[in-house]
Amino acid sequence: MKLYNSPIDKFEYNNNFFYVKRDDLLSPEFSGNKARKLAYYLENNCVNNINEIISYGGYQSNLMYSLSCLAKIKQYKFTYYTKKLSETTKLLVEGNLFESIKNNMQLVEIENDFHKFCENLELTLKPHQLLIKQGGAQIEAEYGIIQLAKEIDTWAQENNYNPAIFLPSGTGVSALYLQKNLPKYKVYTTNCVGSVEYLKQQFINLEPELSNYPVILPNKFKFAQPHIELFNIWQNICKCSSINFDLIYDPVGWKAVIDNLTQIKQPIIYIHCGGLLGNNTMLQRYKYLKLI
Repeated sequence: MKLYNSPIDKFEYNNNFFYVKRDDLLSPEFSGNKARKLAYYLENNCVNNINEIISYGGYQSNLMYSLSCLAKIKQYKFTYYTKKLSETTKLLVEGNLFESIKNNMQLVEIENDFHKFCENLELTLKPHQLLIKQGGAQIEAEYGIIQLAKEIDTWAQENNYNPAIFLPSGTGVSALYLQKNLPKYKVYTTNCVGSVEYLKQQFINLEPELSNYPVILPNKFKFAQPHIELFNIWQNICKCSSINFDLIYDPVGWKAVIDNLTQIKQPIIYIHCGGLLGNNTMLQRYKYLKLI
């Protein structure tokens, strides 16, 4: 299982050169930032009496699938809470949800007050249960991101670069811990899931005393909503780089990078956060809406 030391590739787009940290080439079950966020649990024994992982979030979450793999490896039960699903969604035979259920994930649909239910999960946790929050937004995630930071710093020193580092954010945990552990570099991100204010609050919740937070490049696209502009950016970047990128986070990420090249002066390292398992289901949504 490969969790560290992903390569860095280089490509040109519109007369600009970009570097890509290929975390998508790590272990298929834990590719991208999931490998980093879950490294602590993969490499360390949790409390001895733990036999069940509890988590929550979207029904096509990349982390959900990786947690199902973690539970399978550790021989834990895995219970995942999500909002009420449509009958069409339940019939999908590919993607993160389908593969997670194949890994024996117990899916529980919450019909009312989903966010309130999730907020109270920690209060109802039993001694044998391990709660991993949505997006892996907890201090254990720093364990693997410290290693990512070391890899980036080593590459930068070997190549005599002072790079800018970019990655798109959900809860922002990866960007936050990268900035904390790479204080001499500037980390940029964009808010893919909620507002800029939401992302800032996530940073504060995890590290209230940190003096240097990542720079947020604002995004106004609704999360996971197909949009032809985003599809075109994704298609062009994939073609120029010969790298397959995620179709939910990466188009928003690359748009933020391209729109802010005058602000970001240094060579840019884009962190590929994986998430490719969900591309087929996202492509189906584009086709259903007749956008492609």
